[in-house]
Amino acid sequence: MGDNLYKIHYQQDYFLDKALESGIKTEQDLLNFINEEMFFGYGIDANVDKYACSGFISKTDGGKYLTGRSFGLGGTDKMAVYATPKDGYASLSMVSLDMLGLGGENGVETLSAAGRITMLAVPYICVDGVNEKGVFAALMDVDTGEMHDDTERPELLVTLAVRLILDRAASVDEAVELLKQYDIHTGHGWTQHVFITDATGDAAVVKWSRTNNWEAPRKIEMHVTRSKLCTNFYLYRAEGKTDGLCERFDTMKEALEGKSEITHEYAMDILESVYQYINPVTFTDWSVIYYQTDFTMDVATNKDFEKVYHLEPGDF
Repeated sequence: MGDNLYKIHYQQDYFLDKALESGIKTEQDLLNFINEEMFFGYGIDANVDKYACSGFISKTDGGKYLTGRSFGLGGTDKMAVYATPKDGYASLSMVSLDMLGLGGENGVETLSAAGRITMLAVPYICVDGVNEKGVFAALMDVDTGEMHDDTERPELLVTLAVRLILDRAASVDEAVELLKQYDIHTGHGWTQHVFITDATGDAAVVKWSRTNNWEAPRKIEMHVTRSKLCTNFYLYRAEGKTDGLCERFDTMKEALEGKSEITHEYAMDILESVYQYINPVTFTDWSVIYYQTDFTMDVATNKDFEKVYHLEPGDF
């Protein structure tokens, strides 16, 4: 499509049930599962680093809802994925192909034979997306080391949580109930929280933290904070007093204050206002708006907000 942006209609089985039953606790466990179950032993490597992100939900003209999301990793090849699983909801999502070791300086060309094989793993590497029921989910890092719960529940790597929500949840509440069923494991050295919204305007940030119970040092608590905005800090600890905790959060809050409805142009303006440039290799990789009633998306990449790609299922 241009601007290092690719698209794919993913129709084959990616064995989500089997993945959920496989005790996946780390990103390496996930890669091993993908290699063994999908690639018949062909090996791929991950390239995951900390990323900075922002997200918000707002009502649009006509009373519909959209969720805006910016993803910061830096200048990577990326892919818009339309997935139509047989036993789940259809979804639109975004994937950083750099996380699969493709493109850029990774040494594997995205459209090479090896790259095309590797792209079969994209359903498991999505970091944001929306399903046909209007449920949106996105991962965002926070400044805490990895969390690994340890109870009798099944295991769930947080990256898989996005795929689980997109495939199985029809509302924010359903998504939260799904997450409660698992021992959560975060990755790449950090803890992630999940920003979830739906087509009714409901929104929540789900975060995990260690308990203060010395008798159960590996017990993890799940926190659900109702919020229309999310960036990279402990929202549940703020107890509603968010001013000054994150400049991007404050910027979005100010932009939406007093507005009952916004246009899609204004939504993209908000995402542009929280664009980040840290250095030539670390900056906001994409800004995307997911239209939760219409099941479509608009994507701007590499800070080019003059060129917005509108995608819907028929485009894949």
